[in-house]
Amino acid sequence: KERPNLMKIRVKIQDKTYEVAVGDIFARPIQAEIDGEIIEVWPEAAERPASSNMVHSNSIPSDPTQVSGASQVSEQSVSTSGVIRAPIPGVIIEIKVAVGDAVFFGQELLVLEAMKMKNAIRAGKPGIINKVMISVGDQVSQNQPLIEFGGEA
Repeated sequence: KERPNLMKIRVKIQDKTYEVAVGDIFARPIQAEIDGEIIEVWPEAAERPASSNMVHSNSIPSDPTQVSGASQVSEQSVSTSGVIRAPIPGVIIEIKVAVGDAVFFGQELLVLEAMKMKNAIRAGKPGIINKVMISVGDQVSQNQPLIEFGGEA
């Protein structure tokens, strides 16, 4: 049975791959389906922004032995200018887009490592990448601009 409006991702921990489907991130609790099992997640209270520009950060430990229960899903607002900012301080370990790329909602844009956790920073809306302001290996601070995008893809 297919549930509408789900963001689907695959998470690999050690040699096992999990299919994760996340429902409405504004609902409380958020419902996530992991390999057919539905769990409820109660993230910290966050205000819903006026626009639908959101970055979704999926925390995946770089050391899978540190996994305890389900991975957390957090959200960080993007300014209305279309600039994606670092939700937490860390190191850029992978950039998956380039200037001129068309991106879709939920597409992984880059991976930020912080405290031994890999955080997948995703597009909160479709658009075109205008500027990439970081490089692999860069140390970034919280709220530092990373990628600018706009327009419809």
